[in-house]
Parts: sequence; structure tokens; C-alpha cells
Amino acid sequence: METQLLKEGSHETFLDVYQRMHIKLFRFFLKHISLHDAAKDLTQQCFIRLWQYRESLSCDHPLEKQIFIIARSILINHIKKETTQKKAYAAHQRFSMTAVAPAGDIRLEQADEVNAAIESLPPVRKRIMILKAMHGYSNKEIAQSMKISVKTVEDHITKAFRHIRQVTAMLLLIFFHKF
Repeated sequence: METQLLKEGSHETFLDVYQRMHIKLFRFFLKHISLHDAAKDLTQQCFIRLWQYRESLSCDHPLEKQIFIIARSILINHIKKETTQKKAYAAHQRFSMTAVAPAGDIRLEQADEVNAAIESLPPVRKRIMILKAMHGYSNKEIAQSMKISVKTVEDHITKAFRHIRQVTAMLLLIFFHKF
């Protein structure tokens, strides 16, 4: 009944669910990330997503279980984002610690930064880039070995190159801004 009312857009039901669940969700996030402000933000994101996607809720499953599935998804996205930011920061630290070097050494450092950018890619995209750039596989060969379409491979490669350009450009800007 409660799920159906929420699906229909009942603000009262949403507020009741919020009152009942927000402390549980906050504790769930706090347990996993140990940062009070971040846990508050993630709790808020969970309720925003619940409201945005209320029409897709299932009346066959308990509402609390569905809310915790949303929370888990938000937590995973948060952890992935934090991990990517930490990797970018580490790459920035390595890059900023290098002194101005002869031209040959700069190429080597740039290769290290490209490798760091590749390491920060999502797993599937990273695997595709390794097969393409380091092993010389064609898009078709990659598609066959990963059992995905050639178009999907092309899309991943395009997005990977965009990411690599952004990360390396950011690092170069930071590096040359210091001098």
C-alpha cells in the first residue's frame, strides 16, 4: 500500500518514509565511509533518487529493501568516484614532483601520465584500451574476444581517449602553472 501511494506521488507517504528511514540510511552510509557530511549528502541523494524513480518501484518487494538497493548503488558510485579522484590526485602529485627535465625525459613522464590516466578508467574501458594500445588488437578482435559489438568497442575507445586527454591536459596545466 505504502509503495503504491509513493508510486502515485503522495508527498505525505514520502515524508513518512523519510522520517522512518533517514536515520537508518545515514548510519548505513556513515558505517561505510566514516565521514559525517558525506553520509548526510549520500542520504539526501538516496531520497532524491527515490522520489525521481518512484514510478519504477515494485509493489512485490518491501519498500525498505528497495531503498537500501538504491543506497547501495549510490554508495558504490561514491566509492568509485572517490577512487578515481584519489588516482588522479596521486598522478598529479607524481607529476608535480618531477622537475623540468630534458626533452627525452619529458616524453617518458608523459607516457607515465597516460598510463596513470588509463589506470583510472573503468575496468571494461581499461581492458579495451590495453588490448588496443598495448597489444595492437583491432576493434573487431576486441569485440570478438569480449563478446560485445564493434560499435561498443568504438564508443569505449572514444570515451577513453576523451578521458585520457582531459586527465593529461589537467596535469599539464597544473604542472606549467607552477612554473
